[in-house]
Amino acid sequence: MLKYVSAIRLFMTRLPEHSHCGYCGDPVPFGEEFCSEICREAHAARERKEKLREYAFYIGAAASVAIIAAVGLLI
Repeated sequence: MLKYVSAIRLFMTRLPEHSHCGYCGDPVPFGEEFCSEICREAHAARERKEKLREYAFYIGAAASVAIIAAVGLLI
């Protein structure tokens, strides 16, 4: 077990400093966010889609509350 842990430490110390692509997770040079322009664009598209989904949720929740309040006033 001790040899295994030592081998892992040796391997980890030899890795060059790097980060990972914000979209696909591939290694990229340290300080860069994405590995390619394709990943940058795909990440931006995903964020726009998530933001749109979030806005739709808030509008639906507000409409539900308004309908419940209106029905409550009618009763």
